[in-house]
Amino acid sequence: MRRNIVIAKKAISADLCNTIIERTKKDFQIAGVGQGNVAPETRKSQVSWLMGSVKHYDIYQPIVNLIQKINNEVYNFDLFDPEPFQITQYDEKNQGFYKPHMDGTYDHVPHNQPVRKLSLSIQLTPPNYYEGGTFEFPDDKEKFVVEDSMDQGTAIFFPSYMSHGVQPVTKGTRYSLVCWVLGPNFK
Repeated sequence: MRRNIVIAKKAISADLCNTIIERTKKDFQIAGVGQGNVAPETRKSQVSWLMGSVKHYDIYQPIVNLIQKINNEVYNFDLFDPEPFQITQYDEKNQGFYKPHMDGTYDHVPHNQPVRKLSLSIQLTPPNYYEGGTFEFPDDKEKFVVEDSMDQGTAIFFPSYMSHGVQPVTKGTRYSLVCWVLGPNFK
């Protein structure tokens, strides 16, 4: 299976990043893992959701266009629409982090059930607003240059079967937009 990591620097504007944070910052809740179970040994962060592609068209449309462009140029996955966008807040108060994990499950999936195929993380915060909190691919360190991913508006694309995580934030607050795009299971 392909293990391509694509970094699209400043893929969305700083204004759009700030709009996303403002629109969601009143609705953050403690993040869970899997089926929503709180697991502080695995993840410490808060999340908010952008529900409704029509209601949030100004956010969804440029991101969906970006997903289609990168998928057509690099992955050529058979994709459906993305799941609702998750906005994640990692802060120094709880040393926010997310241990390495995969976004998708592919074994023993019923034939007609879609799976997560493409994952996307967009950096919403300028790098000078926090310390730590670096995105990581523990099994693909040679393919990922952390410094290339830190600018506000930069998008990181990767197949959902790749292990990835976020190191603890030691100072300030880091926000990101996370998106998963579904499709039929891999053949």
